[in-house]
Order: sequence, then structure tokens, then C-alpha cells
Amino acid sequence: MNEYNLWEPIIDIPYNDLYFFGIRDDLGKLIISLKLLGSNEKLLEIKFSGVQAYRVVQEGARLKSLGESPSLRGFRVSTNSDFIEWFKEESLGQFDDWGLTHYVICNTDNIIDVIGGPPVMVEWVSS
Repeated sequence: MNEYNLWEPIIDIPYNDLYFFGIRDDLGKLIISLKLLGSNEKLLEIKFSGVQAYRVVQEGARLKSLGESPSLRGFRVSTNSDFIEWFKEESLGQFDDWGLTHYVICNTDNIIDVIGGPPVMVEWVSS
């Protein structure tokens, strides 16, 4: 079922050189921070509003997902995924008409999944 498409919120993101730096949940607003390897100054912040669910899992613990969807690497987006299906079942369909999106952020050590809707802000900031 997992249908992932490339998500390029910023052109030329060095996916293979980003590592998980932090996450902050502030009443439905989620900020994910990724740091550029070898740089103490470059930090990529991804800011979500209206987050309904998220998870952070070590990449090695997602071998099944990576094997089934080799294109999962980098930043991906889906409106038809197992994670959305699980969320719909758990919420008994309360959010079926919200047009939720599953954002996937793969970095050097984790896979971060977020279910939410737009808007999503992505920007480089100084750390």
C-alpha cells in the first residue's frame, strides 16, 4: 500500500549528510531539527502545524519498511501509507476528511514519520 513520492521542501537538501539533532512538540506544533554533518552552524528546521501523530525510529529498526520501499530514503510524502491507515483505524475515522499527509524524513540515523496537514515550513537556520 505504501505509495511514497519525493518531497523537496528545499531544493538540493543533502539527505545523506543530515543527522537527527532534536524534536520539540509544542501543543500541536512540531519542530524537527536536523544538523548537517561536519557543520556546527547549519541546522535544518522542519516546522509542522496540526500534527496528529509522529514517531522517531532508529533506521536499523525499520528494515522491513526499507526493504519493501527502497525509495523511502531522503524526504518522502504519502497520502496512502500503512501509518495513515493505522491512524485512521485508531481514530475510528474521525479525521478521514482532513486530507492528512504522511511526511517521512530519513536521515543518517533515524526515520521520522509525521501525520499532519499543510502548512509545513522548512528552512536553514544558524545553530
